[in-house]
Amino acid sequence: MRYGTAFQARGFFLKVMVAAAILFPAGLVGCGSSKPAPQPAEGPQRYHLDGRVVSVDTAKQQVVVDAGDIPGFMAAMTMGYSVKNPNLLTPLSPEDKITADVVVNGSDVYLENIVVVKKADRAKAPAASDAHPSSPQPAKQ
Repeated sequence: MRYGTAFQARGFFLKVMVAAAILFPAGLVGCGSSKPAPQPAEGPQRYHLDGRVVSVDTAKQQVVVDAGDIPGFMAAMTMGYSVKNPNLLTPLSPEDKITADVVVNGSDVYLENIVVVKKADRAKAPAASDAHPSSPQPAKQ
């Protein structure tokens, strides 16, 4: 019985030492001074976007763009952007290459100064009625 109590005490001691070894450095890291958070600049921020139009939704005044990296703002991704001026959506078609300014004003993010750099090549785009090359063609009668 005496050995069982000593063994339990030793196990408890080891658990306390392991916990202390883990928590002590974590506590030191938490006590370190950190830099103050950068204050947002006054007014809207603007970032240059290069991308490809995926879709245009004039009813929602939104364009979905597959954009490259936007330095200082975000990594390359496909996302929908609102457009304040609906006339900017008129010349846009899916697959157009565009440049634009991403305007960030607090939580409001939208596009301005949209320019079509290269119109989509409609001759190469398969028509919706064209079947996939590997699918069987319907029999002609």
